[in-house]
Amino acid sequence: MKNIITLILFIGILLNVSCQNKKVGISRNYLIKKLEKAENSKDLKQIEYIYDENAILYTDEIPPIKGKTAIASIYNFMFTKQNIDFVKYSIDSTFEEQNKHIELGKLITKKTKQPSDTSDFKAVFKQKEDAYKITEINFGKEEKTKLETPKLLEPTGNYQIGQTTHYFDKTGDKNNRTIAFQIWYPTQTISDTKITYQSKEVVKASANFLGFPLFMISYFSLIESNSYPNTSVYPNIKFPILLYNHGYGGFTSVYQTVFEDLASHGYIVVSVAHENESALFITEEGKVITNNPNNNFYKSRSVELSGLKIGELQSIILNSNNPKENHEAYKELIKLSPLHNKSTQLWANDTKKVIEKLKFLNITDANLKGSFDFKNIGVFGHSVGGATAGQLASENNQIKAGINLDGFQFGNLINNKLKVPFMFVSSNPEGNGYLRALTFMDKSVTECYQVTIKGFSHSSFTDLEYFLQENSRMITLQRELIRDFFDKFIKKSDTSFMALERKYPELTISTFND
Repeated sequence: MKNIITLILFIGILLNVSCQNKKVGISRNYLIKKLEKAENSKDLKQIEYIYDENAILYTDEIPPIKGKTAIASIYNFMFTKQNIDFVKYSIDSTFEEQNKHIELGKLITKKTKQPSDTSDFKAVFKQKEDAYKITEINFGKEEKTKLETPKLLEPTGNYQIGQTTHYFDKTGDKNNRTIAFQIWYPTQTISDTKITYQSKEVVKASANFLGFPLFMISYFSLIESNSYPNTSVYPNIKFPILLYNHGYGGFTSVYQTVFEDLASHGYIVVSVAHENESALFITEEGKVITNNPNNNFYKSRSVELSGLKIGELQSIILNSNNPKENHEAYKELIKLSPLHNKSTQLWANDTKKVIEKLKFLNITDANLKGSFDFKNIGVFGHSVGGATAGQLASENNQIKAGINLDGFQFGNLINNKLKVPFMFVSSNPEGNGYLRALTFMDKSVTECYQVTIKGFSHSSFTDLEYFLQENSRMITLQRELIRDFFDKFIKKSDTSFMALERKYPELTISTFND
């Protein structure tokens, strides 16, 4: 979706509604007038109160807004961005349909120093205990407002996909660390229910941690994934394992478009969470344990990569093709970033612990027993998670190949050599600036690749930008690049991922000698 904030500001004109609950026994006619009163008084508390917990707000420009908290958040956004003199609802008709009370008409909005704006509305009320709540509201022509909710891309492999979630608290852990992860895996079992892409609780917690307006992503809880919950793994096959670490402040289900595709092609994908630095943990029961973005651990790291000197070093890494300059800049950057180096090592240690847990599940878990091929493990990750992949690839002999997706390579790889095939993938939003991995490629004793993708930004390596930009090519490219690399170096298949350059002109793949 292009220019989504501009669209939201425009649609804000249409969203001037609210509701005062009616007690049983009071006439239901013209409940919308109570909405008018609350809207004109800008009473956010009352606005949230009158919406049903799972209410949906539709417009003809943006995806649905799901849940009363998310709806209240767009009112709050609108109140701070719009100069509105008043709103007025003109009712054309009311009627009852089954157990619902429905009102239709026109919404007139008058903004300061602008002509009034008129749009259609349809409000659906339903009795909840002793009050009427809005369960659905539409602004604009109804045939246009109920836009199709965006979907995850279909997986391209032959396997169906199962998904499980695992959470181990600190009890008994010598490092006093919570270990949490989610798994996507091949299955042949199909059930009636697929997993929701993101639960309402995950959406709320992630928006709070990352500072996103909740209304922008509330519809994620309406999206159906391509995965089935807690099904049995495809029998009698050991599948290679791919370990994933998200970017800083991310969470385990942020890259499902890629996870599902890899699982459909015969990989077990394990996405790892990290205490204090992930937005949230998810338990086996679906409970969301939130992290606080104001915790000292997270805050101290978020400000570490600032300042003139850090900026100069990053600029050299992004722009200089001189291997010596690249090496010296990376050495100095790592020296000035002790907290990021510490996090990279912590995340690597968490991931090693996850491997231990997988060995436990391989023996004890009814759905996953006997399915893990521990002789063929790959690792990949985004941002700090990408640095974690480089760290693991240099220090853990269980890892057979790895990918760093757009991450400065913190940790101690600068002092070591890559001994397994590795790929550094960088965004290239404009010009010739991209994360140059010259020093790590130069010291590698095996296949090592530098990949750049023109037009990609740092956030392109998540599902979020796919939904906001509706750019399926962006995800398709990543799927093929990651899968072909691991097919070659984990499955030892006869494939050439470098041939993707011909299919995707925005893609450049090179080795150090190039």
